[in-house]
Amino acid sequence: GIVAVDQHRGGRLPLEAADRLGLLVLPGPRRGHFAVWRLAVPCFVEAAVPAGRAAEARTLLDDFAGWASFGADPQAAAQLARCQALLDPTEEADSLYRLALDRHAAAGGGFEYARTTLLHGKWLRRRRRPREARDRLGAAVAGFARCGAGVWARQARDELRSLVTPPSPPDLTALSSLTPQQRRIARYVARGATNRETALALSVSVRTVDYHLRRIFAALGVRSRLELARLVDEAEQSAGG
Repeated sequence: GIVAVDQHRGGRLPLEAADRLGLLVLPGPRRGHFAVWRLAVPCFVEAAVPAGRAAEARTLLDDFAGWASFGADPQAAAQLARCQALLDPTEEADSLYRLALDRHAAAGGGFEYARTTLLHGKWLRRRRRPREARDRLGAAVAGFARCGAGVWARQARDELRSLVTPPSPPDLTALSSLTPQQRRIARYVARGATNRETALALSVSVRTVDYHLRRIFAALGVRSRLELARLVDEAEQSAGG
């Protein structure tokens, strides 16, 4: 599908993705049917910017803005703001990303929200705003995990890892001090599962997960799910290495 073609981050180079998507959205004999065009434009813009084809991508915004204003697709207005953010070289891109996220939240749809969250997190990291970037990228990891989008979750997790190198190795002793059930809960939560999702997966009550999660945070000395995810991920890598 369109999204699969756009997954240059899973191994495809932006140039290749832009070339393939460009055939579907730019004027020419192979331009796709409108139903395909409207799905492909946001993906093409995302691939075109790192491929050095931003000027071509800009030529599509007026037509896509017309489609968004029609109101038939609840995600289109948010995708338009995301495209504008990608193509804006100034600090105004920040407010455009935030506008896109507000529109996604109003329209619903976790996957598109997570995509925009990831792109905003990358933008914040490039602007050397690590605290904000960390929050966005952590939210993207969790959002993709909830959608079952494993490739995208891994990309967001890689971005998160590249942001900060922890000053000290993970406390494997603290992790080993958890009970087996607490370790299972910690792994699910670290992968982005909500307390309810964790409870369903482990066939326990949400109250049980809440109780153990508080004890896990206290035992490991972490204050957020993001810190827990980082600790568990690095500990598992150390154990595997």
